[in-house]
Amino acid sequence: MSVMKNIANLLTASRFLFTVGMTLAAPFSPVFWVCYLGGGVSDLLDGPVARALHIQSDVGATLDSAADLVFAAAIAVVVLRNVQLPAWLWVCAGCIAAVRLAGYGVGFIKYRTFSALHTYANKATGALIFAFPILYAALGLTASGVILCVAALFSSVEEFAITVSSPMLNRNCKGFYQKADFLATQKER
Repeated sequence: MSVMKNIANLLTASRFLFTVGMTLAAPFSPVFWVCYLGGGVSDLLDGPVARALHIQSDVGATLDSAADLVFAAAIAVVVLRNVQLPAWLWVCAGCIAAVRLAGYGVGFIKYRTFSALHTYANKATGALIFAFPILYAALGLTASGVILCVAALFSSVEEFAITVSSPMLNRNCKGFYQKADFLATQKER
């Protein structure tokens, strides 16, 4: 197994290790921040590395989505353990989780696989989840919570709508606007 052929997947897999380190470290300690930043950097690099080396794969895309989900869940666990959240934020998080899980459920039933999409809205939401501790420190809980909830709800609803209405799985669909272009090319065939 050549390291260069798997470098993108190794970068993605490192996010799981950073996640473990982040959750085991003292909250917001130097070790936490090293793991947190390492996970973020691995997420920023894995896709561009795969594209530059022409080694993109469905396995890599699925691994990336799983690593993103686990990393975001770990950030949520650290925040939940250490920050007092108001009821409105819990309600928002519950609604977003319900929409997200419903979309994954529909995708699994339709496509028989984990169907997370790499839309621009999902990428923006991931960036905001990654930035949440920084936003929290800079803007406070209310402003950062509203920003994150709006973005996460939009991306969840968009992904659900794409999954429900698409006849075939296109993990690289960039958004609902691109789904229309994708469907038009499928009808032309």
